[in-house]
Amino acid sequence: SPVALELSEPQTLLKYDLEISGFGSAAMGHVCLLNLKDQTYPGSKGTKTDNWPSWTVPVLRWCKEQGGVTGYPHSALGVDEVRGAQWTMNQYDANQDNEISAVEYEGGLFPATFVQTDKNRNQSLDREEIQNSLAVAAEQLPNFAIAAMSGRGAMEVLVSVPEGVCDFISAMDTPRVSEWNTWYHLLNCGFPLKLSGETDFPCMSSRRVGQGRVYVQLGDVKRVDYSAWCAGLGKGQSYVSDGYAHALSFAVNGHSAGRQDVELAQTGLVQVTADVAFALATPVGVAYGTLDPDSNRVAGDTVQLHAPRSLEYVKGGQRIVELVVNGQKISQQRVPADGKVHQLKFEVEIAQSSWVALRQFPQLHTNPVNVIVAEKPIRASRRSAQWCLESTRQLWKLRHQYIRPEERDEAWLAYERSIKQYMKIMNESANRD
Repeated sequence: SPVALELSEPQTLLKYDLEISGFGSAAMGHVCLLNLKDQTYPGSKGTKTDNWPSWTVPVLRWCKEQGGVTGYPHSALGVDEVRGAQWTMNQYDANQDNEISAVEYEGGLFPATFVQTDKNRNQSLDREEIQNSLAVAAEQLPNFAIAAMSGRGAMEVLVSVPEGVCDFISAMDTPRVSEWNTWYHLLNCGFPLKLSGETDFPCMSSRRVGQGRVYVQLGDVKRVDYSAWCAGLGKGQSYVSDGYAHALSFAVNGHSAGRQDVELAQTGLVQVTADVAFALATPVGVAYGTLDPDSNRVAGDTVQLHAPRSLEYVKGGQRIVELVVNGQKISQQRVPADGKVHQLKFEVEIAQSSWVALRQFPQLHTNPVNVIVAEKPIRASRRSAQWCLESTRQLWKLRHQYIRPEERDEAWLAYERSIKQYMKIMNESANRD
């Protein structure tokens, strides 16, 4: 139905839209289609087989053309260090001696410096050293470990975002590092991708509906309008959390997320303000950050059971709220988890066009406020653009066979356009990191 169900209440809506998971396009990533007026893809006859695309970009474009809001759920693009090491060797071992020399390393996409990776100090990198480096990187946010592209996560977001048909990427269900890592790299390229929350119940989050949430700021309204809510989500007028952490307000020089950019004529200081609150009691679990997992790469994950189920709660304590600029932590403040609203203030120097956000890992993230310096686009990291470029190439190499032959030429043109955009952004980005 194009409208919310009649059993909805003024402040609570129940609306059925679409997650495309069992359809032909799902091999390139599941997609969320919100605020659809027509839920039947042209020529599909209401089925998931007839005339249904085998890649996601046409589906997202169809949704956008009818005024919908589009994105990807369970977005984590995991790292497989064994396959990643093989990819690295295939890419950069020019003389095929099963080692990467300092010359071969130069200009390539590696998760760490040559010196950091060369543990045995023999002036070359072997497969084991690269594999270990990828494993370490997979724990870090952000990181430059190549994504596995093994059938999980928001794979084709790397194409649909440059094509202008994707509004958001989802978080709070799958491992947080790899969810946010993809998002950070695309933001560093200057794309206006937003973050949404999700609960894939009962497939991934089996404990409760509302495990992952997005809170859209609608103002003082008497009745929730679904179309307005979707529009706010698509613009990023929101924050995501697990329901136990909140950023009730967040602004840079008075500009809140998803509204106007902050414009600076030259580099300078900006003022960041926020009102945050954390529940007095939070469940014990890896998903909530109250139980440390064996590996930081699975922090926040709800898909796997990383520890025995518990009905216990952690009461009180402190939460570390971090100010993030272009994916890097710039400052932090400790906030008591006491159920009360706490006002935060930061001052930060902005040296180039940047995005600014607030997070509390792994429970909470605001959408960003862009700070534009001297009218220049955000080009925060050459390596971020390179990560997007190589991940897109890897996706095509590993998954293009899932696209039907009759659709493959059109798909490749979209991939090629995206690759060219990333190459252009790389050339425009002065900052290697």
